Amino acid sequence: MQKEVEGNKRITQCMGCMEIYEAFDDICPYCGYINGTMPEEMYHLEPGTVLDKKYLVGRVLGFGGFGVTYIAWDQVLQRKVAIKEYFPRECASRMNGTEEITIFTGDRKKQFRNGLKSFKEEAAKLMKLHDIIGTVNVFAIFEENNTAYLVMEYLDGCTLAQMLKEKKIMPVEEALKMIRPVIRSLQEIHKNNLIHRDITPDNIFITKSGELKVLDFGSARYSALAQNKSISVIVKQGYAPPEQYQLYKDQGSWTDVYSLAATIYKMITGKVPEDSITRMVKDTLEAPSALGITIIKSQENALLNALNTKISSRTQTMDAFEKQLFSEEEVPRIDNETGQPVKKPQKKWIPPVIAAGICVLCIGAFLRMQQPKKDTAVIQQQKQEEKYVVGNYVGVDLEKAENAAKESELQIVITNRENSDKKEGVILSQDPAAGKEVGENNKNIYVIVSAGNEKVKMPDYVGISSKKCAEIEKADNIRTVTSESKESNIIPEYVVEQSEKAGNKIAKGATVTLSLSAGRKNIKKKESHTMPELIGKTFDAALKEAEKSQIYIGISKHEYSTSYKKNTISAQSIEEGKKVSGGTEILLTISDGPEQMKVPDVVKKGLEEAKVLLEQQKLKHTVTFEYNDEYGEGIVLEQSVKAGKKVDEGSTIDLVVSKGAKKEPKKTTERSSKSSGGSSKKNSSSSSKSKSSKKYSSPSQPVKGYGYEPSGSGSKRKNSGDSLEDWEYVN
Repeated sequence: MQKEVEGNKRITQCMGCMEIYEAFDDICPYCGYINGTMPEEMYHLEPGTVLDKKYLVGRVLGFGGFGVTYIAWDQVLQRKVAIKEYFPRECASRMNGTEEITIFTGDRKKQFRNGLKSFKEEAAKLMKLHDIIGTVNVFAIFEENNTAYLVMEYLDGCTLAQMLKEKKIMPVEEALKMIRPVIRSLQEIHKNNLIHRDITPDNIFITKSGELKVLDFGSARYSALAQNKSISVIVKQGYAPPEQYQLYKDQGSWTDVYSLAATIYKMITGKVPEDSITRMVKDTLEAPSALGITIIKSQENALLNALNTKISSRTQTMDAFEKQLFSEEEVPRIDNETGQPVKKPQKKWIPPVIAAGICVLCIGAFLRMQQPKKDTAVIQQQKQEEKYVVGNYVGVDLEKAENAAKESELQIVITNRENSDKKEGVILSQDPAAGKEVGENNKNIYVIVSAGNEKVKMPDYVGISSKKCAEIEKADNIRTVTSESKESNIIPEYVVEQSEKAGNKIAKGATVTLSLSAGRKNIKKKESHTMPELIGKTFDAALKEAEKSQIYIGISKHEYSTSYKKNTISAQSIEEGKKVSGGTEILLTISDGPEQMKVPDVVKKGLEEAKVLLEQQKLKHTVTFEYNDEYGEGIVLEQSVKAGKKVDEGSTIDLVVSKGAKKEPKKTTERSSKSSGGSSKKNSSSSSKSKSSKKYSSPSQPVKGYGYEPSGSGSKRKNSGDSLEDWEYVN
């Protein structure tokens, strides 16, 4: 929040909604945003950042794999805006508390540049679409911090997804009436050579005036000639057609048709269609009428035609989709496999005379059945379709199988990976089976591939946002799908349950089902509660506190900590004791305990170099010196922990360092002995004794500049005959 004083009043601009109000505490009376709330992710810009010398950045409105959208205030035109930052997480990063982003090197840099070019070209096109009803107005685009920003109109209202949480199911006529403006908007967008590629209830916005707007063109890509080769798309399961999982497949208007049909299906049934890749193997999608929904047959057929997984069998354009949805004529159901209308059994009227004849024939046929059977053949004329015989790919290496299938004009599609005794990459099963024939319109062979004996540790996704799971699952070597939401005090759309227990060993590349939070119905948002102390507690214990305090909690990040035990909370976004409204979302940081550091090999290295190597690994050290005839002064002779071993961050490694070879003391001359007034024989005896015991007088003070301290009883060097060895170097 920005604060300024007018007389005795404290005037505040909320970084959550950009409203200006007289402040009495840290909670905005308009939106409930709390002063000082930090961003959910470290790479997000902090509230209060100024871009292009005029846009005051507030809280994050949304983020994904390609960018971050912030609420902002145009300080020149004095209006709210939304700013989208181009930020492909696969290609760039940002240090916490900084503004400039760091672009990765190599291929990632090239991908970033190509994507940035697409982002700017797309923005230029979107700026020309301001006359299209149902699209967000784009005001400006500028470059800063090594990336680009898109300035758009700020919308006040809610998403279709938020509305469906309350309404659950909509009557068909109401849903179609609501969605028709979106269809018209997408028709115009497609005419301008753009596809959206992320139509979901989350990206359809309903303003307070009832107008519908299509959001988040940041995940769209400029599609001249429908080509996209730069960066893979992060999709939302259930709404994405199969071609979005396969980069070599063409994407176009038909891609948006599928996603919009899936959105309508969700609106009228309350269910998200099954993942399209799963449906390609076995299609269990139920027609709305089978779920008890009252719907006209032509409308149902139009919806199911648009949800066909095969591109060639799917409704191709938004114009055709609209025509079928709102047609007063019969709309045939198109078969997904053949692309042809599904044939209905026809009922024919049979005149009474013919019917009587048929009865006689039936009786004769029955009598003939009692006689020995003769060979018969029923000849049907069918339209001949080119057939392809499926080979046996089970037990074959995936790459070889793909090449063999390609030669037969077939396509191998991986549906899952499972652990087995077979080596990694070997095909375990296939559908259709070997020897089966497939037609021109169905040439995919769905296979399960061996992950070998290699297993991965199942991570703990509970408490993490579904968007973050989609970003990190690739690094975790697993695939996730989402299921029905459950009531919880975990932040809505954050993970509540996972089908595999955290810590279990699962097959590399296996599919895990995640259940998301639907929030709580009984939370009273107008009530005020005291923020509890969550630091030091486990997430489960914090969840119980959240239920008592009527708040939501979620995990923003994990970080190493030497102060808090592993799997306990090390930070919370709102401090204990503050007043918060019901339903406030609190982000937590979870401790991973001390970071495990690999001890470097510093033996035979100079002390200064050894110190640098240890500091780089966040390790402390102590130094003890000893004479050594083989290694010169300052060379490390020993280290207390073996190189390569992992220890806690901050651990101390004891070093023994050479002082070089010991110098023999000079013998006193006879003249000096005499001059000292003593017997030369006595002095000689004393000198001989001194040489054999190797004793020298101890310095009364530590040697200046070397930091020597008495090693005391804790010294590892027990030879106190040499006074210098009674001193220890302490880092």
